[in-house]
Amino acid sequence: MAVPRWLTGLPVAHRGLHERGAGVPENSLAAFRAAADAGYAMELDVRLSADDTVMVFHDARLDRLAGRPGRVIETAAADLRQMHLHDTAETIPTLADVLATVAGRAPLLIELKNYGNDPVGPLEAGVAAALADYRGPVAVQSFAPAVVEWFRRHAPHLPRGQIATKAGELKELDAPGQHQLAAWLEAGHGAPQFVAYDVGYLPSPLTIRARAEGRPVLSWTVRSAAQWARAKAHADNPIFENWRPPLHG
Repeated sequence: MAVPRWLTGLPVAHRGLHERGAGVPENSLAAFRAAADAGYAMELDVRLSADDTVMVFHDARLDRLAGRPGRVIETAAADLRQMHLHDTAETIPTLADVLATVAGRAPLLIELKNYGNDPVGPLEAGVAAALADYRGPVAVQSFAPAVVEWFRRHAPHLPRGQIATKAGELKELDAPGQHQLAAWLEAGHGAPQFVAYDVGYLPSPLTIRARAEGRPVLSWTVRSAAQWARAKAHADNPIFENWRPPLHG
């Protein structure tokens, strides 16, 4: 499968085009509408609720974004959908909500929040099922090579990417998990079609190899024109926030 052109030619708004001070929190329907209206692609994060609904939410816990104790995986979708993001009118959406809102108007880059600690399959199958009838441009990505491998085996029609950072910097994994991740990345487990790499650690052996093999590199999270100017020699497209890159060039 050829990598879609938007992955290299259209800047990607990190968690949507959010601006908390304007009442537009990250990973909200308002942020995704704003990104689509501005002509950008958008990145979003997904997790499972207690009743196996795919929710759009970054953190494992609810505290930072919803001001509640508890974990997403321990809370029913109906309850999550009533929770307000920060102090705004926006509530936690499902992936189905986002798909209906964007409706193909802009590309979606979906990060599955599975780092290899959780079983691979339930979240991945939920995302694939939600996308089965979706006709807009979309790609999936994960830090876990096993997740990328799941999509290679079960949904090869979806463009898939490997997210990575400098060895030892992924706080969600313990030391054995970091070691296993490094080994899987070296082996190219999952045959990712693109790489999304931490802008603070470009270039890396992984990104150099990817570009030499013709696989594009996106870089996260780019927060200024100056930062992108430094990263541009080693990456093909920014995943950005708190700054608006030009749509062309």
